[in-house]
Amino acid sequence: MAGTPEPTPNAAALLAKLGMTFEQVMEMNKRRVGQMHAAGVRVVSGSDGGIAAAKPHGLLPVSVAFLVEGGVSAAAALVSATALASATALAADAGGLGDRKGRLRAGYDADLLVVDGDPVADIGALARPAAVFAGGRRPAGAA
Repeated sequence: MAGTPEPTPNAAALLAKLGMTFEQVMEMNKRRVGQMHAAGVRVVSGSDGGIAAAKPHGLLPVSVAFLVEGGVSAAAALVSATALASATALAADAGGLGDRKGRLRAGYDADLLVVDGDPVADIGALARPAAVFAGGRRPAGAA
């Protein structure tokens, strides 16, 4: 219907109204996530991958790197002191799958990403898969 406001504001129009660039907003968001983590907020990595051409599948490494760029240590972004991980166990728990995914344990689904490098030393290693296992098996065509 003509004249009906959009439920979600147009990003470009909103940025123009705020007088900010996309890069400035991203830097602000990174700092906020780092501050939230430091304050004890449970942070779960996600990417909305696959919802549009601008957000293809495979962006989770970028989301985890976003945490690190915001001040969360690579170790905390991957595995916290309580053995929960923003990209694994916490994500599985948040999605209601914590009883079978997100951890390396007997009886769990054994979904595993093996990377080329040490992601604690270089978070970019998450974007360099050496092997992928789903349900304990290598899917056809997987690294």
